[in-house]
Amino acid sequence: MKNQLLKTGGLFIETKHSLICQFPEPRLVLSTSSYNGGFLMADAIFNHCISRVQADFDTEHSSFVSSFEEASNDLLNFAVMNGFNCERITGLLSNTKVDRHGYSAFYFQDTLIEVIATAVIGTNAMRAGEHGEDSNRDCAFNDAINLLVLTNAQIAEGNMVKALLTITEAKSAALQELAVINSCTLSPATGTGADGIIFATNPTAKVFCNDVGTQSLFGEALACAVKTALKESLAMESKIIPWRQSRAEERLWRLGMDEICSADLPFSTAKAQVILIFCQAVWQEYCWGLLGIDGLY
Repeated sequence: MKNQLLKTGGLFIETKHSLICQFPEPRLVLSTSSYNGGFLMADAIFNHCISRVQADFDTEHSSFVSSFEEASNDLLNFAVMNGFNCERITGLLSNTKVDRHGYSAFYFQDTLIEVIATAVIGTNAMRAGEHGEDSNRDCAFNDAINLLVLTNAQIAEGNMVKALLTITEAKSAALQELAVINSCTLSPATGTGADGIIFATNPTAKVFCNDVGTQSLFGEALACAVKTALKESLAMESKIIPWRQSRAEERLWRLGMDEICSADLPFSTAKAQVILIFCQAVWQEYCWGLLGIDGLY
């Protein structure tokens, strides 16, 4: 177990299977969790790994949770087993090693934002509005991006909802910058089917933020913090890093042409990489209706 102080106030506890943020006084939290989701005055928030804790519960678990009801039960069990007030805590489930979490802290004037991210992306990387194989939808918690976002500022409930938009846009931007795709449609991914966010604010803070959108300085710091922590976790858990994503083999896979990699062709040259980038961009423009069939040819 590792303990350290949170810059935004409270204690960060890292156990073998969980990441816990415990507060000295209740925080106003907005959570996407199936357990105590929505707005909550919380004593603690957490991110709990389920795929590697089978010995911790009496019931048997598969490698992922298949329903929100089952997820809610697991989260409740975690709260009970760790002695928390079950009505004043909320959490997320993950399928990643918690020691591969990403962390970032960004300052904006007197305001501080901390982000603790876990991220594992595989075949269920999705693009909003698209779907791949129906079987992917059954693996609801197999891969996920979970974000614990904390600030020392006081933020009104309506603006907290707006902050979730900024956080979500930052997550999608990070995936775009790393060229993560929906493996079924080959289009840029915006997340997975099981991403979760918990946003914790300080309702008694003297610092008050009215604007948390992407055009504000707070929103800029918030987005930068999310992107930094998320990219760090993706690098450790899923080996998704710029130099790896820039390889010709990866680019051909994103074009659905990975079988060509076995051919003795000079795809490792800088010129070939630029051509592959161009081909991917042109194909996406065509798929999105920005380029006609004549232009494609």
